[in-house]
Amino acid sequence: MGIKQLREEEKGSGLVLTLMVLLVLSVLGVAIGTLTIGSYRLSDATRDDTSAYYVAEAGAVAAYEEIQKEVLNAYDKNATKGAFYSNVSTILTSKNGKSKVDFGTQFGNKPTATIKTEKLSGTDSQTSTIYSTGEVDGKQRSVSKELTVKWVDKNTGGGMPKIPAKTALYVNEEIKLLGGTLEGNGYIQSIKNNSVQIGTYGSFRESTLHYSNQTTPDKLINYPDYMKDKLPNLSTQIENINFQEYGTVIEQIRAPKITEKLPFKKIGTHTVQDENGNLNLTFNQESQYKLTLDSDIYIPKLETFGGAKLSIDTGETDKTILVNNLNIGGDVLVEGKGMLTIVIKDSFAINSGGISFRENQNFKKILLVYLGEKDLQLANDIKINAHILVKKANVNVNSISINGVFLAGGENINFSGQNTISNMMLIAPNRKGTVSLTGSYHIEGTVIANKFMMSGGSTTLKYKSVVTTGFPFGSSGTTSDPKPEDIINSGTIIED
Repeated sequence: MGIKQLREEEKGSGLVLTLMVLLVLSVLGVAIGTLTIGSYRLSDATRDDTSAYYVAEAGAVAAYEEIQKEVLNAYDKNATKGAFYSNVSTILTSKNGKSKVDFGTQFGNKPTATIKTEKLSGTDSQTSTIYSTGEVDGKQRSVSKELTVKWVDKNTGGGMPKIPAKTALYVNEEIKLLGGTLEGNGYIQSIKNNSVQIGTYGSFRESTLHYSNQTTPDKLINYPDYMKDKLPNLSTQIENINFQEYGTVIEQIRAPKITEKLPFKKIGTHTVQDENGNLNLTFNQESQYKLTLDSDIYIPKLETFGGAKLSIDTGETDKTILVNNLNIGGDVLVEGKGMLTIVIKDSFAINSGGISFRENQNFKKILLVYLGEKDLQLANDIKINAHILVKKANVNVNSISINGVFLAGGENINFSGQNTISNMMLIAPNRKGTVSLTGSYHIEGTVIANKFMMSGGSTTLKYKSVVTTGFPFGSSGTTSDPKPEDIINSGTIIED
């Protein structure tokens, strides 16, 4: 009876036990599910966060590779330091925004990399930073990569030629010494008959004429018999120069891309800087005017008249002024520690005064680059203490004293005047060109030309060293081309 009653009381306990087991399993299942979902979400977030970092890193690398390619291309195309750095600034600015890298769609999301560039400094080099922010499904991570761009002075063998010591004249094809005096060593590469012509009034004073051993003096030199006693010393020791390299240097010259203009400004009732950015000075309205350059500047027309004096301050770094038309009728004085480059696109005239560096500082810190096709006429007994580069125009200089390097690409380069003295290295590489000295013009320095003609009883070409500091094509010795890492290099990627 008791056993039967106990068994009846135990009925349903299996169900309770089963329900308890199911409850435990359910709780355990919910816990495991929650843990699994949390782990999945954490894994998903970690994946997106890691992906965002790699997207940011890839964006920085891709941006640097683009910048590197464009900077090296800019170095090849620009011949001056100022023009190169101006181009580099444009390149860096153009990278701001989205990266060009297509990351594709991942897990239904489209990763993106946002690029920003920031210039940190720039004197002899420019240091900048690339910032890249990667984003994947709302997760962001940012990295930075520092880069340095540096101008390396160009020297292809044509900018500052490597020439023998004490060379007054180096000619490719022809020398006509019809009058005047040559003092210093002369060199000629031609082996054609009568390539050297000596006239009645021409004189090689204590000079040695060097020529190729593939010819002889009787074939090379044409002179009247009665002038045998006036012949120069002769030597077959000659070092050939590749004139084509000089032409290549000139072809590289381009106008820099400068768009910033001068602000509108009045002095009294006279507009000095108008709404178009032109600068116009006259003696009566403003005889002393100072232009302080904070950056490279574009001035469509720069004119001074009546002896007005213009002072240009470059500050601490090199500056470039791009002008369409330059007309100087007074003194232009340059001051500051940086080199000033003036690039003239269309017309160039100096009617009075001159251009020089203030207070006897290094006046070789001025470079004038003329890109126009109209003949360059320089006259009126003025002085230019600057380097000059004329890309393609013919040049006529009358009574102008030029101190510096003069690289001229035209066919006819003519110098004349009354007792005018220039301390100049004149390089005229045009293979159809001729340099002429007439009247009583005196060059103390060196002339390198395809053809050379001198006439006039008192005209002289006399060797003298020329300071080439500041000329944009290197020193007097040839060097190898710079490596890409000499021009642009970068640091490691750092997470911000």
